Amino acid sequence: MKLFSHSLSTVKSLTVLTLMACLVSTNAMAAARITLSGATSDVKYETDSDIRLSLIDWSTPEQQDAVESAWRQYNDDGDLEAFMTALQEQESRGYLFSAAAIGYSIKYAWQEETPAGKHMRFLVTLGLKTRNPYLWNTPNNASPEFTLVEVQLDSETGVAKTSLDGEIGFNENGQLVLDRFEDLNLFATMEDSTPYYLE
Repeated sequence: MKLFSHSLSTVKSLTVLTLMACLVSTNAMAAARITLSGATSDVKYETDSDIRLSLIDWSTPEQQDAVESAWRQYNDDGDLEAFMTALQEQESRGYLFSAAAIGYSIKYAWQEETPAGKHMRFLVTLGLKTRNPYLWNTPNNASPEFTLVEVQLDSETGVAKTSLDGEIGFNENGQLVLDRFEDLNLFATMEDSTPYYLE
């Protein structure tokens, strides 16, 4: 009887260890590929200024095409519900966090390398500043459903601007970008805080 109890205890221990190993493996696979940290000045209190973006992976070409096609259709017919349905069908690529308790889901993400540094674009839902509108000096009255965030990094530091202050357009390859980026208001200063072992 003692031998049986000891064997049962051993089996339980091995089961627990196996489950723990699976959890560790899953968490490792879901680790952020890129982490950007920064601060925004458009908040009522300086203690609420932190911004963090965690990207699991970039959108695949097929995912990019789906969102870009849906955006073109939305521009043609103005059917916001259809565009949001197409957006919600996309797998989340990561999250953008402010001082609000809940983050914003990234549904579209792509990057290009330029002589001036890295240019990254992220389409998030819901629209920025909607999770807790009382945090912000300027509310989101333009697009509560979604926001395009563009980050331009020169080496490890850079800036983020959003479609709350500008228009969403296409580049020569049909990808979503912010029109007239240089003329837009600053949303946040950012830096690449990705752990070295994930780079």
